[in-house]
Amino acid sequence: MCSGTILQFGIPRVVVGDIRTFGGNEDFLRSKGVEVAIADDPDCIALMERFIREKPELWAEDIAE
Repeated sequence: MCSGTILQFGIPRVVVGDIRTFGGNEDFLRSKGVEVAIADDPDCIALMERFIREKPELWAEDIAE
């Protein structure tokens, strides 16, 4: 969904805070000409880890499990 939306609306650059907890389609977006910057931000990583730990049912819904 996110990658499709990025392409549909012609978003030229995306900054991703965290790909450790859940990777996306970075290579796919790059192949379509989108500039993808990976911040690998410790705060983003910690926030995602906390969210997954505290809300596993919501996380599973978000990733369609």
